[in-house]
Amino acid sequence: MDEYANVWPQGGLFAFSGVDGETRSSEPFVAAGTAVGIGWDFWLSPRLVLSLGIGGERLVHLRSPGDSCFGDCWHVTALYGDEEGVVEGAFVDRASMTVQVRFSNLPESAAPELASNLEGRVSGDGATLYSGEGWTVAVVRRKDEQTHRFGVGISYESEAEAAGRARSALEADLNEVMAARMAFYQAIEPPDSLTGSNRRTYYKAASVQKISIESAQLDIPFRWTTADRMPHRYLWMWDTAFHVLGLQYTRPELAKEAVRALFVKQLPSGKLSLAVRPGELMPVEEGCQPPLLAWAVCQLSEHTMRQDFMGEMYDALVRYIEWFEDSRKLPNGLYGWQLRIEDDPVRGARGAESGMGNSPRFDDANAVTAVDLSSYMASEYHSLEKIAKCLDRQRDVEEWKRRRAEITVKMNELLWDDEATFYFDLDEFGEFIPVKTAAGFMPLFGQIPDRDRAEALRMHLMNPTEFWSPFPAPTVSQDEPAYSQDMWRGPTWINVNTLIYYGLMSYGFFQEGRRIARISLQEIVRCYMLYGCLYEFYDSSTNLPPAELPRKGGYGNEGGAGFGVVRDFHWTAGLFIHLAHELD
Repeated sequence: MDEYANVWPQGGLFAFSGVDGETRSSEPFVAAGTAVGIGWDFWLSPRLVLSLGIGGERLVHLRSPGDSCFGDCWHVTALYGDEEGVVEGAFVDRASMTVQVRFSNLPESAAPELASNLEGRVSGDGATLYSGEGWTVAVVRRKDEQTHRFGVGISYESEAEAAGRARSALEADLNEVMAARMAFYQAIEPPDSLTGSNRRTYYKAASVQKISIESAQLDIPFRWTTADRMPHRYLWMWDTAFHVLGLQYTRPELAKEAVRALFVKQLPSGKLSLAVRPGELMPVEEGCQPPLLAWAVCQLSEHTMRQDFMGEMYDALVRYIEWFEDSRKLPNGLYGWQLRIEDDPVRGARGAESGMGNSPRFDDANAVTAVDLSSYMASEYHSLEKIAKCLDRQRDVEEWKRRRAEITVKMNELLWDDEATFYFDLDEFGEFIPVKTAAGFMPLFGQIPDRDRAEALRMHLMNPTEFWSPFPAPTVSQDEPAYSQDMWRGPTWINVNTLIYYGLMSYGFFQEGRRIARISLQEIVRCYMLYGCLYEFYDSSTNLPPAELPRKGGYGNEGGAGFGVVRDFHWTAGLFIHLAHELD
């Protein structure tokens, strides 16, 4: 256990995983770790916080070397006064959890309690009930000598069902439940090069990946991945591609299911919507997301050294990429995102389809020829070409090669600025949008530049006044007036760094590629050891804790759609695992 994740996550994710049984995205029983002491802040309306304490004093996690703290089970050392005890527990199923507290020398009057921020009432059978908008949570307890145990259950139907689930959790064999949850982690093989805090962070990343998986449900007959269970509890397109890169090292079969689940929701047109949910025909978000799935399938197939999955997914991949040809190709031969002209801070920002929602590249344009989308299309055609070769589809090989070549010529002709030596988007008038963003490095990923242009991009990346910040690469160059600490306007994202890494490696910039990957891992580890979380994005200057960064103009609960920087973000976890193996 001395190598496991052992930091109580301040705002991090707790939930039951679809790896272990049934989940329901429509009935979430998902919590964030409390920032002070040991406790769980459930994503309900209103929020329900359950905190462990004794006599009104919160139990504090000591972070002992032998502790383990995963999102679905935990065994941690706790402190009350001068006394050390143990807090352990687990999610028993999708709607209940059990918590056990053991202290050896507590006075009889000092009984552990699971306190709440909400006013509860005691039912006739002794359960404490908390209610909100369409939900009831029941808490029951018992004491055995120096051990205090709590059962917690939720129902979206009735108080009796919540109480029944809580009592079942109370009576569950905790050792058996813990063993079942831990089996996933015990089967993992981190790179031998990872030691100490790096190894603990790897296990934390595996935990985030595990509990971000939903079970098959309604019209999705496969296990599928979410961005973070809450608040992004749906199925997202490019998120899935990044999730797959990590799952291929821990559970390849889950990576394949995640891709299959995504294509279950493919529309007759070939489109994969930005975000969908089980059992509903209409998407949560109407647009699309960056096309990276053929690349992800290639990555997975190369890692497992099997071609069968490529053959299984090929036709669906072709249909999805043809949708982009039909719907996002512009008269100039390149590709553009559909912008949200009326920016709604709750729903996102103008560039939501690009994934870089509030990037300044979209501030003043009503339409764009997008350097990133055009690069992704070139990369996807390169991946489809490789798949077609493996499947002996020579005619397709030539077609994908032709399309990729056309994109390369057009991008170098239209999107390269000789004076700035950088790639820029075009606005609706065909003029450069002259703001240097991380999107300008995506041509490396698409293998668009010639050697001279690639070298120029390398120089921009390594310039400490532009993109080589303390935590490179910021999503906006530091010398741009628009640079800030808000989401896609400056902070560093691990998915962008991963794409830059692959771009650098494809041009033989091995030292720079490995350096940006290594720094990315180091900063993720540093923040995990401080706060117990893997964040959505990070301060490129490393001055601010990620949780204190603004998100779409607001801080904390005012950021984004009523929440701040997401803690325990799935693709950060998956890409940490992926890059750790790349550097091994």
